[in-house]
Amino acid sequence: MRKTVLKGLLGKAIQRTVDCRLKTVDYALLEEPFRLRNERDNAWRCEFWGKIVRSAVTAAFSTGDAELCAMIDRTVQNMMSTQTPDGCISSYPAECQLKGWDVWGRKYVLLALLRYYEMLNPDPEVLDCCCRMTDHLMTQVGPGKTDILATGCHDGLASSSIAGAIVALWRLTGKAKYREFADYIFSRGFSGLSNVLADIELGFPPSALGNGKAYEMTSCLQGLAELILCGEEQGKLPLLKRYYEGVRDRELYVTGAAGAKDRWGEYWYDGALRQTRSGNFGYGETCVTATWIHYCQRMLELTGDSSVAGELEKSLYNGILGAMAPDGTHWMHRNPSPLTGGGWKMCADDQIGRGFGTPYGGNDCCRAQGPEGLMSAALVAVTEQGNTLTVNLFEPLVSGNLEITGNYPVEPESILRFTEETETALRLRTPSFLKSITLNGKDIPFTVGTYAEIAKKWTSADELKLEFDFTLRELTPPDGSAFIAVKRGPILLAEDSRGAVPEALIQADWQGKKLCDYATAGNQMCEENILTVWFPKK
Repeated sequence: MRKTVLKGLLGKAIQRTVDCRLKTVDYALLEEPFRLRNERDNAWRCEFWGKIVRSAVTAAFSTGDAELCAMIDRTVQNMMSTQTPDGCISSYPAECQLKGWDVWGRKYVLLALLRYYEMLNPDPEVLDCCCRMTDHLMTQVGPGKTDILATGCHDGLASSSIAGAIVALWRLTGKAKYREFADYIFSRGFSGLSNVLADIELGFPPSALGNGKAYEMTSCLQGLAELILCGEEQGKLPLLKRYYEGVRDRELYVTGAAGAKDRWGEYWYDGALRQTRSGNFGYGETCVTATWIHYCQRMLELTGDSSVAGELEKSLYNGILGAMAPDGTHWMHRNPSPLTGGGWKMCADDQIGRGFGTPYGGNDCCRAQGPEGLMSAALVAVTEQGNTLTVNLFEPLVSGNLEITGNYPVEPESILRFTEETETALRLRTPSFLKSITLNGKDIPFTVGTYAEIAKKWTSADELKLEFDFTLRELTPPDGSAFIAVKRGPILLAEDSRGAVPEALIQADWQGKKLCDYATAGNQMCEENILTVWFPKK
């Protein structure tokens, strides 16, 4: 796994999130339900520890922040100390286990511990803890026991999403029983309403799969992608591609966020085709957007399709940065609705206090999940396979001996250099707005929408320059309605009710309107600070 330190818009957002959120979390509060096992109200306090710790692990891996590393070490040890002799780690008492969000919460503990093991500390005790907690779950769920589809929420979707963590445990241990358990979960088809995998093969759109719950469903399919990445079940890859294309074409907004139907934007609902409409539904739960980013990561690894990296860039610079409070302390649960004007960005409130009476430290699923989507940027910016480096993001960064300078995507130029002599192949994503690639002043031919590959012996004197065309582009919605959105390179522009916004990262004049980047628009996060993304055609 290649360590990359981002230093542009995404990198600065990562640092703010580390300083103002991840290092200020009350981890002891998040551990407490597992120590007391007092979650009797079917709530989801059980998800917060794992969600937040796994994003903190990625942040610590990328930034090397010693203070954050120490905090993670401490809370991991504390969580492992809650494991009972039977191997169980759960926030639910024995009589309530497998109900509500219990298996879902165990999944997030398992994911966080496995990421900690792989990225920060390959301590055998951590892996043993993961094995023991999975072994305990296997005494409760599986053939001849409780059906996975009869547990948890959303007709089994939530519980079935643990499959990806089980695949990772099999990959790390080689123990056949974990592969068999994952196969069992996949065989059940994820939903008690209908077999999601079979329905995708039949051509059903995302909104017609299971109950349409976007976050949980995509997490399940990500688990299958993890298995295919291990070299297994290659015949299922077309199915995953079909789901990817269905979400991209029918559900993803121009903001790079996704999810609709209910007031929080949590379901597949042909959202891309409804995004210029007004209605009593939200536009894009941040949990859905972050999980879509995860899914795109896996599809990029599986297919090598550069257009998938383009979707990642869109979601990271718009949906994710646009959902974060400027100081990194808070995140939106849903994106502004409607996108045609009058919507405003609202910080997520205390989710447990809202529905279950007792506030729980200001925690919300999207406040926990937003940083995870953001931290993914450091893992996809530059990837390494053998003697080949692939560059997917162009903002300033340092990745081993590769350095990118400039101020992309604010300024239309990025310069790549190796800081020491090396012989390697360099693959560069070529988005539609890439104007030229030059190496030491000489043009390098490329085809838009692919990867340009340059293999040579590099010296520190070599300069590879990418120039981009940031002319404003007008986009029309996929439903053909009479609206226009405006982009500048990868950045979606929006109109802020304040007019010209002094702190905007990007500003532009268009048809007599003052536009700024979507991340800045509405960043006061109050009902008076509205924004518009889709504009009526004149």
